[in-house]
Parts: sequence; C-alpha cells; structure tokens
Amino acid sequence: MGLRDNVTITLFFLSLSDWMHLALFCPSTAARIIMIDAPKHVWPFDPMILAAGTKVYSFLFYDYSSFVAVFLAVVRCLCVAKPLAFKSMITKERTLFCLITMFLFAVINRVPKFSVFRLSKVRNPRTNASFMKFVVTSDYYRVNQASDILNKNILPWLAYTTVVVCVVILLQKLKEASKFRQSLTTTSTEQSTGNGASSDRNARSKGSSASDPVSTSPKRQKSPSEKMSAKDLQVVQSVTIVCIIFIFSQLPFQIASVYRLIEPEFDNGAVAHVVGRLATKSEVRGSLSQSGPSQFS
Repeated sequence: MGLRDNVTITLFFLSLSDWMHLALFCPSTAARIIMIDAPKHVWPFDPMILAAGTKVYSFLFYDYSSFVAVFLAVVRCLCVAKPLAFKSMITKERTLFCLITMFLFAVINRVPKFSVFRLSKVRNPRTNASFMKFVVTSDYYRVNQASDILNKNILPWLAYTTVVVCVVILLQKLKEASKFRQSLTTTSTEQSTGNGASSDRNARSKGSSASDPVSTSPKRQKSPSEKMSAKDLQVVQSVTIVCIIFIFSQLPFQIASVYRLIEPEFDNGAVAHVVGRLATKSEVRGSLSQSGPSQFS
C-alpha cells in the first residue's frame, strides 16, 4: 500500500476505523430489522446483545474516525498555510503517536458508557433454560445523559466547526495555487510566441532572457500555496474531498443533536430512522479513505 508519509498513514487509520465501525454496526442494524419485521422470531440468545451491544462498541470507532478526520484537516491546513514552520515537524513517528493517543482518548471517553452494560445469565421461565441477557445497571440513565452531553453535542460540534474552518482555508489555498499555475502557463506561452518570431538565435536567446519576468523583474514573495508541488497539490485536493464528505455526512447528525436538545422525546424511536444514514456515511467515507493511500503509493 505504501505508507510513506503522514497523509497515507492517517488515511489508512481512518479507513480501518470506518470499516471497524461498519463491522460492529451492521449486526446491530440486521438484528433490529429482524426484531421489527419478525417479532415472533425465536432467538437462541438475547437479540439485544446484537441490537444494542455491538452498536455501543461501534461508536468507539465512530468517534475515532471523527478525531482522525479533524487531525487530517488540521495538519494539512497547517502544512499548507505555514509549510516552513510545520511541514518538517509532522513526521511519520509523530503522526503515529498522535493517532494512537487519539484512539486511547476515544477509549477512555467511552469507558463510562461501556461500564453500565452487562451480560447477565437469566432463566427462561417457559423453557427453564439459562441464557445470556444484555442488561444495564442502575446508573445507566445518569451516565448516558452525561455521555450524551459530551459525545453528542460538545465534541461533535467542536470537530465539525474545526473541519469546516480548515476546509475553507484549504479551498482558498487551492484557488491561489490554481491562479498561480495559470499565470505560469500564460507566461510560458507568450515567451514561446515571442521567441519564434525572431530569426537570429543569439538575439532570440538574449531577447528571451531580457523579457523573462523571472530573471529581470524583482522576485515577488510567493505564498505557501504557490510553492506547492504537483504531488502536494494532489494530496491537498484528496484531503479536502475527505473533509467535505465528513462535513456533509455529519450534517444530519449535527442537526439531530440540536433537535435532541429542543425535543427530549426525539430519541424514543427516532434513532431507528437514522440507522441507514450512519451506515451509508461510514461506508462512503471509509471507501474513499481506503482508496486515498493508493493514490500516493
């Protein structure tokens, strides 16, 4: 795959996290569909183990994907805006350290939510057989409320706002780079036309040097975006696309988080309607992220 730089490493971690989220979230979706469409289906175990249990752990990777997307946007934004100050600082080793640290933070952040769920052995009164049941502790509602404030309001909006700001900056830098490259193309074309009109090779050479704005005119200070190589420009474009997908895919969730504060009854059944959105969002972003590293191999 060629994990040669911090961008490909970050995209690789992002794709792994998205696929892990899907791997845990899809069983939950399937179990809920069966519970709704076939309520009399006999399960060999408590269906909530799949319907709720795997879903709880899937959001660990959902959070981590959001953190990685923010990290990707911020790092690339800094490297484009201030390349001399930041580009040499963002090494592969430091990138790996940041990615691992963010995963540990995601785990610690979800530990309180994980702690209120239990697998308990209960007896079925009809069959007199024991089976494992998914239960919650008495602290569930208190812990869940506190967790929702952080994980469904504060952190998502902080991440969302940060990515939006970074995308605006990246788009501006891409626009500057595009204008600069167009000006170089125009200048090169004009020089070629002027050189072809002269019959004397030596005079043509001197005339070309005299008319060359790079050699005769005072050198103007190029902005960082104008100094981007073709490969750097391609990296910025790919990162910008990933961030834009993050913005649009996260927007319904952000709207839901605001509506949840206005209407507390929103969670009673409404979450089932956004299951497909969450799965599609992770699949699209994960697929794009997974294809990202191969572009720079």
